[in-house]
Amino acid sequence: MSFRLRNESGFSLMEVMVSVIVFSIAIVFLYQMLFSGRMQVEFEGERRVASKVAELKIEELKYAGYNSSDAGADWTSLTMDIGTHPGDPRVVLDDRGTADTQDDLVGLVYWTVSLATWSDTIGSGSTIDTEGKVVDLTLRWPENWIRDSVRVVTVVAER
Repeated sequence: MSFRLRNESGFSLMEVMVSVIVFSIAIVFLYQMLFSGRMQVEFEGERRVASKVAELKIEELKYAGYNSSDAGADWTSLTMDIGTHPGDPRVVLDDRGTADTQDDLVGLVYWTVSLATWSDTIGSGSTIDTEGKVVDLTLRWPENWIRDSVRVVTVVAER
């Protein structure tokens, strides 16, 4: 005795199982792509914020001038004394828009100031000696697991 009808159409259990497995694998790969893309966008946003902070800090130091000096306690310092500054390099790059400090993006910003001298020859064959300070600023983040960094180098000449 046969239980099949002559004009029976549809999918067998095996066909359904194979299609569910293929669909599940496709969904997993799609999810991984979306998650990876989201993380890449977030990292790029952090990089842009860090680059802007580094640029603004180097501009502040240039504006403060060759002889600027202060206690150098934290990243708001404007000291141009020879050496590495500040004493506390922690900076909050992004507070993620919440009051909770646990999700803040905290980095380290520090700069090293060193002397540099160079000579230029002018049209009459005489030389002009110039003294300046090389400022090498590095911003690294996140603080506990340093994944990325931005580095800006500039020269500030004595006026």
